[in-house]
Amino acid sequence: MDNQKFQRFLQMMRSVFQLDHAELDFGIYRIMNQKRDEIESYFTTTLKEQVTQVLEANAGSRRKELQEALGKAVRSAQDMGVDPDQVPKVREIKAAIEQAGAMEDLEDMVYDHLSTFFSRYYDGGDFLSLRRYKKDTYAIPYEGEEVKLYWANADQYYIKTSEYFRNYSFKLRDGKRVEFTLKEASTEQNNNKAQGNQERRFAIYEEEPVTVDGDVMHINFTYELMPKSNKQDALIKKAYDTVLPLIPAEYANVLTLAPTEADRKRTLLKKHFTDYVARNTFDYFIHKDLRGFLTRELDFYIKNEVLFIDDIDAQHEQKFLNYLAIIKALKAIGGKMVDFLASLEDFQKKLWLKKKFVVQADYCITLDRIPEDFYEAICANDRQREEWVRLFAIDDIKDSPTTAGYSEPLTVDFLKQNPFLVLDTALFSDDFKHQLMETFDDIDGQCDGLMINSENFQALNVLQEKYRSRVKCIYIDPPYNSPSSTIAYKNSFKHSSWLSLMDNRMHLGKTLLTVDGSQVTAIDKYEFNGLHFLMKLTYPNYDIVDVAIEHNKKGTQGDHFSFNNEFAVFAVSNNLDNLNALKRDEQDWEWSAFRNWGSESLREDAANCFFPVYSLNNEIIGYGDVLDDNIHPSQSEECTIEYYYDKSGVKISEPLSVIALYPIDNKGVERKWRYAFQNMPSIAPLLKIVSSRMGKDIQMPKCSDNFKTLWYDAKFNAGDYGTKILTNMGISKDLFQFPKSIFTTKYCIYAISDSSSLILDYFAGSGTTGHAVINLNREEKDGHRKYILVEMGDYFNTVTRPRIEKVIYSKDWKDGKPISRKGSSHCMKYMRLEQYEDTLNNLVVEKKPDLFDGQFSDEYMLGYMMDIETEGSLFNLEWFEHPFDMKMHITKGNETIEQKVDLVETFNYLIGLNVETVSYPRKGICTVSGKTRKGKKTLVVWRDCGIIDNDKLNDFFRRSAYSAGEGEYDQIFVNGSNNIINAKIEDGACKVSLTEMEFAKRMFEDN
Repeated sequence: MDNQKFQRFLQMMRSVFQLDHAELDFGIYRIMNQKRDEIESYFTTTLKEQVTQVLEANAGSRRKELQEALGKAVRSAQDMGVDPDQVPKVREIKAAIEQAGAMEDLEDMVYDHLSTFFSRYYDGGDFLSLRRYKKDTYAIPYEGEEVKLYWANADQYYIKTSEYFRNYSFKLRDGKRVEFTLKEASTEQNNNKAQGNQERRFAIYEEEPVTVDGDVMHINFTYELMPKSNKQDALIKKAYDTVLPLIPAEYANVLTLAPTEADRKRTLLKKHFTDYVARNTFDYFIHKDLRGFLTRELDFYIKNEVLFIDDIDAQHEQKFLNYLAIIKALKAIGGKMVDFLASLEDFQKKLWLKKKFVVQADYCITLDRIPEDFYEAICANDRQREEWVRLFAIDDIKDSPTTAGYSEPLTVDFLKQNPFLVLDTALFSDDFKHQLMETFDDIDGQCDGLMINSENFQALNVLQEKYRSRVKCIYIDPPYNSPSSTIAYKNSFKHSSWLSLMDNRMHLGKTLLTVDGSQVTAIDKYEFNGLHFLMKLTYPNYDIVDVAIEHNKKGTQGDHFSFNNEFAVFAVSNNLDNLNALKRDEQDWEWSAFRNWGSESLREDAANCFFPVYSLNNEIIGYGDVLDDNIHPSQSEECTIEYYYDKSGVKISEPLSVIALYPIDNKGVERKWRYAFQNMPSIAPLLKIVSSRMGKDIQMPKCSDNFKTLWYDAKFNAGDYGTKILTNMGISKDLFQFPKSIFTTKYCIYAISDSSSLILDYFAGSGTTGHAVINLNREEKDGHRKYILVEMGDYFNTVTRPRIEKVIYSKDWKDGKPISRKGSSHCMKYMRLEQYEDTLNNLVVEKKPDLFDGQFSDEYMLGYMMDIETEGSLFNLEWFEHPFDMKMHITKGNETIEQKVDLVETFNYLIGLNVETVSYPRKGICTVSGKTRKGKKTLVVWRDCGIIDNDKLNDFFRRSAYSAGEGEYDQIFVNGSNNIINAKIEDGACKVSLTEMEFAKRMFEDN
């Protein structure tokens, strides 16, 4: 056997199984590094033996048969005294043996084919769907659609976030920070050239490698197209060598040792150099069905590139038999590799789809909703006072004869006079927060908004059970993939990566929509075409409409045109009767006759459109019932009425002398009003009486317009009504660039929602959607829309949430200070979730000794190893013994800290519980009550099993208002094995379930 063939195969497998990254100690690489020796031993010993066994069982037996036949033929020739080489039979058998070839040659062919096959689909940590028919010709799955939208990563989850790419930083022991900053990153220009002999590489920014700004040292990188011969490892070594002599003395801690098995002298700086590049160049995708994909492709490869039809004839019988042996080896060994790879990919998919833990849940609540019993504690909290000074400039409030001014500490009178100050429960003790929230009777019902700091796929996944079919409007403003807002992407798969990113999330978001719910997606020219067809694919029975919006009157120069518009792509549900009309300013109303005219305007054309409108002192006061068909009044009549309907449609029983006006024209023809009797409550307040030559007429205004597909107005300018709004609030444009015009977002939401709709934005950015919802509620008398905002960026805490708090406190801002302090009564919940990277980094591998030795070892290694050896990290019954103390390692800003996990809050979302009341942990027990999305009245009892044993639990139920025996709840959940006494259980009236069992099922139900 040619050892080079096997070594090539082995190197390919090391790459495919990510064993060639010994320097990486995060995520899946850390786990694979722990399994490296075991996996490599499998390849070099077990797998190698299996290849030989398969070939011996096929080609080997044929060669043995030929050798025996040759020996027999030679002996026969010798017995007859004939030279064996002159015997045709001997020559024939020898030729067959020569054709059979050596076993080593067949093994080489097997390894060569396996290397070729896997290298064809594998690319830097991912498997791409690139079925080759021949050179540069690929196939795509087609099922007879009239129009097919397809992209290279269509069957994968896009898991890469741009956070590390844009903002990678870490903190040193002395509190100083190091940040890697990207300079002149050519992520858009010349994208097509990234194919062929060029790929993007990270390299040091040689013009200015290191800069220091305060307590932050910036190390500057570029991300540029380079020849493939420029290896990334060499570029990082060069970067490290360049930076090393430039490090200021006060940042010497970056050279602290952080050794690995492979590099005992590795420094902290070198570790982060390696991590920074790896996080941005590996693991973009997880395949949704790698086993099915690779199995199909292996069959296709064998049929098209191993088995040759021309060899199936008598003349090539032995050659065909050789190929048959190779095919059997490829099927057997290739199948094992597919199973092994699929088990690892499915394991990562399981981690990706796992519902993530809530690691923080807090509330922002205006003081008018907080009982005054808490005011003294609030006054004593300097953290909250300092936050209010920073956000709301309350130190500008001076004493006056009637109001209390700012003081340190604050006074109760000051709090009473500033009801829209927004309290943040995160700034208070857990006891204060728990006591406050226990005063709320309907916690979720009183929340006007929910903000989630999380990667949006994970957030949408957590929201599924609670909010399915509840969202009326989705508005998103995703990254445009333009030069200024490009997402991190894999070499030449920029647009494919973007489509996978959007496709994965749009399908999750769609499940949250009501039957008449709709989606709007903001986009510009860079991804408009792909988005339009993706929305048609996602919303096949919706009205897909592209609206052009002039957001920059001056325009930005493209290759040929100057672009001054973006797009809002609407997917409008066909169950939505009409869009809301766009209201005109009153000075722009157009008046016309309330009486109908023209075709189909006669009385008999509409049964409910002929009734009197009553006038008193030349003012419309209301209207009367529809007239019987046999009654024929004149155009205008003085009469006395016993009752009438006022302008709002309320029946008033009051005798009045009025003038009754009817829809009769000047020729005496009975026509009809333009609106029916039942629509008058919304129409009557707008009507007015005007005098004409022929008497009195009623006019109604055109006070609204249907939305058009071209929006042009100064209010849509993103600079004046996006960026300036943020800077007026005191939020620097350096913290967030390119916010949308508040009017663009407001109009999009208004068009497809009503006054009590739930609005979702899972690319929340600076929070424009939440701002627009609050403004809409202020403008409408009965406005009570609610919002859910999801944003993963670090600016969640510096831009997104502060913006919403500022909007709650005051409608208008200038120079970072409120113009007025007229705010809105509001309660907003905000949460932070565990992320996919956190899940990976909390995995602990526990080898299960001797459980799967012998005949099951192969099956265990290839199919179950990762699931079994990490199961205690993903779900552990011990968490539920002391549920209020569960902790995990959470990474934020590249800093990892041990943080408590909120199991109570996590479970609420897993079962879709709309929380009404909470009794927080006291003396080891906590209760949550509410209703699920499906209407089941539910009680969840959490206990520290070390404090509340089963006897105390039973006693709690006997003594409390939560007695299960009363049948008050449809379902009850309790953690920890228990024997709750419940007479009703026997009758099936109430079911007590074990929390941890339901928790595990719900957390992994989509895997």
